[in-house]
Amino acid sequence: MLKNLNLTNGVVFSQEVMLKLTQKGISRELAYRKVQKNAKKSIEKDINLLDLLISDKEVSKLISEKELKQIFVYKKHFKNINRIFKRVFG
Repeated sequence: MLKNLNLTNGVVFSQEVMLKLTQKGISRELAYRKVQKNAKKSIEKDINLLDLLISDKEVSKLISEKELKQIFVYKKHFKNINRIFKRVFG
């Protein structure tokens, strides 16, 4: 599963980045456009989305590199996986 997630070059985190941008005070529409531009480039050129966002001056002036790296972590999404498997498979 992790191998397949890594094939997305981090695009699976795009919604979290968009939400962080709105928390920083920009409109949802503008946040969407900024993230979408980078996500498309990530997919088309096979470049990691995190790297693109860090180098994007418009994004990086709103979200620090440290904050971006905290978003791009799978671990938080897997914290309940054992409980879920136990519930499903007994």
